[in-house]
Amino acid sequence: MTPGLRRLVDVVTLAPSEQDDAFTGVASMNDGVDATFGGHFLGQAVAAAYATVDTDRRLHSLHAYFLRGGRPNQPFHLEVERIRDGRSFCTRRVRTSQPEAGEGSGPLQFDLTASFSTIEDGPQLQATPPLDFRELPAPESLMPYSELMRSLDPLPLPEEWALRDYGLDVRTVDAPWAPSGPSTDGGIRIWIKADGVLPPDPALHHSILAYQSDESLADNIAIPWGATWAGPGVMFVSLDHAMWFHRPLDLNDWLFVEQRPVTVGHGRGLATASVWDAEGRLVCSFTQEALLRLDDRYLDTDEQRDHG
Repeated sequence: MTPGLRRLVDVVTLAPSEQDDAFTGVASMNDGVDATFGGHFLGQAVAAAYATVDTDRRLHSLHAYFLRGGRPNQPFHLEVERIRDGRSFCTRRVRTSQPEAGEGSGPLQFDLTASFSTIEDGPQLQATPPLDFRELPAPESLMPYSELMRSLDPLPLPEEWALRDYGLDVRTVDAPWAPSGPSTDGGIRIWIKADGVLPPDPALHHSILAYQSDESLADNIAIPWGATWAGPGVMFVSLDHAMWFHRPLDLNDWLFVEQRPVTVGHGRGLATASVWDAEGRLVCSFTQEALLRLDDRYLDTDEQRDHG
């Protein structure tokens, strides 16, 4: 396991608290912004929810709200509420905060509700993969993300973010910063896998994919204006996030993440993503709404963009 992957596993490995169904998560690092990366919240909350369900349960959906920005270099307190335990489904709510001097858990920063189910047989209907799926470049033929970023001058994102080693091997197929540019849907498409070998633990793989799902999804809504979340005159904040896990997934194998913008208006934008395994099976879907405010340098007389 590489050092970056080891650190990522540490992020989603929680320490039990003295309080029942409560946990402590490691602090986030300063990665170019003052607040905590949203994936840090997502990955730790999924791990906390998994720690309170039976081992025969698998996460099938989550819905989350980013309420306040976390403070880098300070640990997190996670409390799990057991909403329901049924024969086939169970529901958990996770609240994340950071203790403040002289206070208990501190104000609520992140709120996630997750649903788990038993594994059962039933009818199957497979989604159709992207039309060019079989013609996609092999991930090994593409530059690793940090190498791609090092080839750019100037960097489109803060150095602490663009050049970091966070444990996943990301190979960019389409993006504003890739030679190919954005996809035909105006989005970002990438291959991802663990940068090393993860143990075969579904809770770990789901937690890490939840962490990764916030990595570039909201970037898609800024693409039509040639902006990035770190650009001058840009205000960019994740608001909420949802994920659905359709089939077993393995981050030791390559997964293809197809992202695209859906709509932007009233200061908010929605982006969506589909995750396919190497055989073209849809294993996960996720979507996110983010706050997007741009100053006049990005806007022309026709602010409405059409992405079909």
